[in-house]
Order: sequence, then structure tokens, then C-alpha cells
Amino acid sequence: MKIGIVVSDPKDWTAQVLLASFSRKGIDAFFLDFSDLVASIGDDLVLQSCGIDLLDLDCLVVRDLGRRGAIDVSFRFEVLSALVQKGILVINPPEAIARAANKFATSRVLHDWGVPTPKTIVTTSPEEAEGALHRFGEAVSKPLFGYKGRDILLLKSGDPSDLVRLRSIVQDQGLVYLQEFVATETDSARDIRAFVVDGKTLGAIFRVAPPGQWISNLARGGRAETCPLTSELEGLAAEAARAVGATYCGVDLLETRHGLSVIEVNGTPSGKGIFDALGIDVTEAIADHVIGLLDSRR
Repeated sequence: MKIGIVVSDPKDWTAQVLLASFSRKGIDAFFLDFSDLVASIGDDLVLQSCGIDLLDLDCLVVRDLGRRGAIDVSFRFEVLSALVQKGILVINPPEAIARAANKFATSRVLHDWGVPTPKTIVTTSPEEAEGALHRFGEAVSKPLFGYKGRDILLLKSGDPSDLVRLRSIVQDQGLVYLQEFVATETDSARDIRAFVVDGKTLGAIFRVAPPGQWISNLARGGRAETCPLTSELEGLAAEAARAVGATYCGVDLLETRHGLSVIEVNGTPSGKGIFDALGIDVTEAIADHVIGLLDSRR
């Protein structure tokens, strides 16, 4: 078996541990950086990365596609789709990565699958955005294609400066994604990150925000604590993964007075937080699942 791991930073913890997991199982795995990507269309279709013939691979595991801009990302996804059409196993499937990366697409499929998720408005209209904020009272503005908790704002309908911020977002980005701010049933500002592989929730952590802050992403200074697995948590996280179509993913949830609510799904998650807090190496499960899928194809 020949397995490529797509990652932009070869020092990335998750990529390194995933490579080690494949190596321990006797699998020929190596890193590929899609910043070096070539597609040639002539007598034959040629797809290469870092001088490697991608059509010669058995599987491509995507940890991090990397990006320079919208056009570049579109090209990388087209290459992934072409590989799938040529029979190469791609994990996660490109449509799942795209669906998880686009917060509107995630919110839509969660709703369609009946997974509890906060009320959400996406609009290109400043007037509609103001009306939604007024109805919500408080709302969280997130970039449609955001990551690591960056550029997230908590907006309040009665604050004139927040209305200015809201209009600026629509003007600068062309639209705004607003999610109703949901009060949690805990004293601390925290959410839950559950890790799912092949439909099974392997474990979960609380991500606790730094003192005086409300954003709990580990990349923004949050800390990981053990979160007990309940049947509700296991089931919702697995259902969210199925809704997005992800083979492996991180599912982010809030504790509300009505039960758990899924806010996001990460289709290229880090496994470091859950390993540090629980000692669970999710890359072992990913590697086992990939090998099982490849064996079943033979």
C-alpha cells in the first residue's frame, strides 16, 4: 500500500503521529504538500504532487490542504475529486471537507439531519443582518470559511458599535454568518470537542476559555479537560459526522438548557488536544480504518 498524507507543515503534530501509526503497521506512507501540485491534460491525465504520481497511490489522507486563495483552493479540491473519480481512496472525501469548511453548508446539513444546532442566518443584506441580530439579541459572527477561532465576534443588538461592525462585515466580506448566541448551563466559558472516526465517538474534551474570555479554541489559549462520554454526546457527534459525510472529524458542541447542540464540524481536525487530555491517539483508529477499507477493495 502507498498512502500519501497531505499536509502543509511537516512538523504538524497530527500528521507526524499519523505517519507513525501507518509506519508501525508496515504501510508505506509519506507527506505531500499541495503547494506543489501539477495537473496535466493531454493524451493522459497526469496528477502530481512533490514529484509523486498521485494516480499511483492507494489512498490520500488529507490533514491540511493548505491555501493561498480561493482559486488555489478550488483547484486543489478539483484534483481531489479527480482522484476519487479515478478510484483513489481519499480521506476525508473532498465533499465532506468542503461541507465542513463552509459553515453555512454545515449548518444546513445538520438541520436536514435533525441534529440540534443553533438558529443561524446567512445574508448578503445589511438590513436583514440587523433584523436577525435584533431577533437574536446576541449573536456570534463567524467567517464562512474560518478556522482556529479567528475573526469571531460576539455582537449585541443594543450596542451601536456592534451594528457598525455588523455592517462592515457585510460590506467587506459580501455576507455575514450569524449564529444565535446560546447561553450554556455551565459557570465557565467552554464547549465540547468530540472526535469521531468511522462513525464511532472515540472521546471528548472540554475546551475551556482563558479567564475573562469566551472563545475556547485551544489555538486561542483554551485548555483541554476531560469530558465524560454520554450516550447523548456519542450519538450526536456520530450523527453530525454522518451528516457532513466525514470519515474522521472533530465535532464541536455546546451544553444548553435543552441538551447538547452542535455548532461546528471540523473536517481536518488536530488530534493533539484529545491526546494530551485523555491519552487517546485517534490516528491509530484512522490508520486502521483506512487499511480496512483498502483491504476490502482487494
